[in-house]
Amino acid sequence: GLVLLEAGAQGLPLLAGDTGGVGEVVADNKSGLLVPVGDVAALSAALARLIGDAELRRRLGQGARARAEALSWERCARATYFGAERSAAQ
Repeated sequence: GLVLLEAGAQGLPLLAGDTGGVGEVVADNKSGLLVPVGDVAALSAALARLIGDAELRRRLGQGARARAEALSWERCARATYFGAERSAAQ
């Protein structure tokens, strides 16, 4: 997952196999493209789609950057620690 967040933080469109927690980082058709694991034809089609569509690359890259910012360590720590303090105080 970290390599996807790092790529997204650079504004790169993401392409990944749909397995495990990858869907937490890659929102299909919003921050990247998800393909079924082991489906070579789907991977080839997704690559061809990205290569041939500059607007798609731009849109997915923007979505990937926004997703990476939303999942930053700082935000996760703030939500975990400060959110826990607020919950305990209530």
